[in-house]
Amino acid sequence: MRIATSLACLTMALALPARAAGLPPDAAVNPAAPNKTLEPNVVANSGRLEWVPFKRDLTDWPTLSHEDKRSTAKPRKVKLSQPLNGDPARGREIAQRSDKGYCIVCHQMPGEDWPGTVGLNLSNFKQRKYADEAVFQLLFDARVINAQTVMPPYGTNNILTEQEIRDLVAYLQSIE
Repeated sequence: MRIATSLACLTMALALPARAAGLPPDAAVNPAAPNKTLEPNVVANSGRLEWVPFKRDLTDWPTLSHEDKRSTAKPRKVKLSQPLNGDPARGREIAQRSDKGYCIVCHQMPGEDWPGTVGLNLSNFKQRKYADEAVFQLLFDARVINAQTVMPPYGTNNILTEQEIRDLVAYLQSIE
């Protein structure tokens, strides 16, 4: 399941001519497909791939292509108002959900068989003693701290609500 989802998300970077306005030429899209976005499907015993419609339309998502010239929201600095009041159990669920944080795609996390290799290892996160406000900002929009980051701006792009980010901070701060 996770491999299929990750492969589907990678379709935005595979070589197929873009046929949707504003997308880079290497995006795997077809406006005639039910959800516009395509994913590779291995044709059994043929050594070939066929491009089939993906279950979600990903054409609004920013790509990592240098040719993607669509505008994106400017980095947004935020302050953590009030006490954190996050729920670590809900935060763990958000970290694992492919439609929310999906932290395990990029990060190593305790108890997961799917070790991400892009981002920081999140095991023993609590021992790093990061301030809640700093972690909240990183999750809300890490571009404020590092303009070249590939960490998604979860808050700025409305991928996660403020409460979901609070829950995720609480979870990360609880990882021993």
